[in-house]
Amino acid sequence: MTPDHQHHVLALFLPQRSRLSPAQSEKVLITSNRMSMAIKNVALIGGTGTLGAPVLKALKASEFNISVLNRQSSKSVYPKTKVITIPDDLNVDEVAKALKENAIDALIITIAGSHVESQKKLIDAAFKAGVKRVMPAEFGSCDSADDKTNEILPLMKGKKDVRDYLVTLESKKRDDGSSLTWTSLVTGHFFDYGLTCGLLKFDLKARKAYILDGGNIKFSASNLAFIGKAVLKILQKPDETANKLLYVHSNYVTQLELLAALETATGEQFERIEQSSEEELNVSRPKMLAGDGEAREEVVAVWGVVASDWKDKKGFANSLLGLQEDDLHETVARVVTEIQSNS
Repeated sequence: MTPDHQHHVLALFLPQRSRLSPAQSEKVLITSNRMSMAIKNVALIGGTGTLGAPVLKALKASEFNISVLNRQSSKSVYPKTKVITIPDDLNVDEVAKALKENAIDALIITIAGSHVESQKKLIDAAFKAGVKRVMPAEFGSCDSADDKTNEILPLMKGKKDVRDYLVTLESKKRDDGSSLTWTSLVTGHFFDYGLTCGLLKFDLKARKAYILDGGNIKFSASNLAFIGKAVLKILQKPDETANKLLYVHSNYVTQLELLAALETATGEQFERIEQSSEEELNVSRPKMLAGDGEAREEVVAVWGVVASDWKDKKGFANSLLGLQEDDLHETVARVVTEIQSNS
């Protein structure tokens, strides 16, 4: 519909003295669209996972009304949180009914990104229920929009498949004329979590650093609390973030910069083991393709260090979302203290 047609439609419902110019009509329509996009009630599924827990924490501290979707057989407990029980098989009609009854505006999916069909069921239910925004389980160490990444890591193809499915729904109108919007968020490695489990190629307990390709490659990574904040900012800016693939990071570092920070925080020197990313991938990828889970984690770890620089990427959204990078030394000191207190 052209602006002139929109003006004429609006004019039919306005008294003669109140009729607007085309420019004024367009402004009213834009304001109306933004009001219809406003998000109030948010549901999250996967709220006890590594990522889901900090995202839930950020949401609960916000102005939104938060609910958690919990499968019938789940043993998960969510203190002081509204729980919506859904069937284990994610029956689309039943999940849609639950979402609609609770007037859910946005659905955040933090289950494993490899669960493609489960995500599609949730998306179908969201569409049927009139949900305004879905955030799929993207949150990747690596970029699922990159062809080379998808070639190396089939896991990422699943994330792309889910995003492509959301794109097909962009233009599909519901009976009330509304549509479903989406935002995918790529975060890089989970930075603070990754320091505790070897994801960044450091073994803090053994004081070993596995340095890839010389250690001077910049990579993007995000602390878990930062990701929760990013999700919150996306919901607070629904118009600016609609139907977009966004990239964020809380830390933008090289392995050598990280090594220096770790040695400062621990007061100890790390053993430095030089590795070639190409050689590591040549060893791990065949094992991964044969079904070896540990090999898959190694491929993700390596590729997330050598091929995850978001700084100049289209869709880099730190500025759009008003997010500041975290201090490297503060993060490292916190993680080192946590590890020491738990050992």
